[in-house]
Amino acid sequence: MNDTAHPAPAPASPTPAESDKDAPLREDIRHLGRILGDTVRAQEGEAVFERIEHIRQSSIRFRRDDDLEARRELEATLDALSRDQTL
Repeated sequence: MNDTAHPAPAPASPTPAESDKDAPLREDIRHLGRILGDTVRAQEGEAVFERIEHIRQSSIRFRRDDDLEARRELEATLDALSRDQTL
C-alpha cells in the first residue's frame, strides 16, 4: 500500500452555463456588500470604512495571489489596531 498523499485535482473552470446560473448570486453578493459599506460609512464614518476596505483588499490579494507584500500589509494593519478598533 502506498502512503504517499496525492493532491486533489484542481477544480474545473465553470462552464458558461454554470457562470450564467451563478450570475444572480454574484449580483446579490455585490448588492449586499454595497449595503454593508453604506451602513459602515453611515454608522462609523469614512475612515473606518477605508480601513475595512484596505483589510478586505489585502486579504483578497494575499489569498488569491499568494501575495507576500499583501500579507505584510495585512499583518501590519491588523497589528496596529487597538482592541476597541477590532470590535
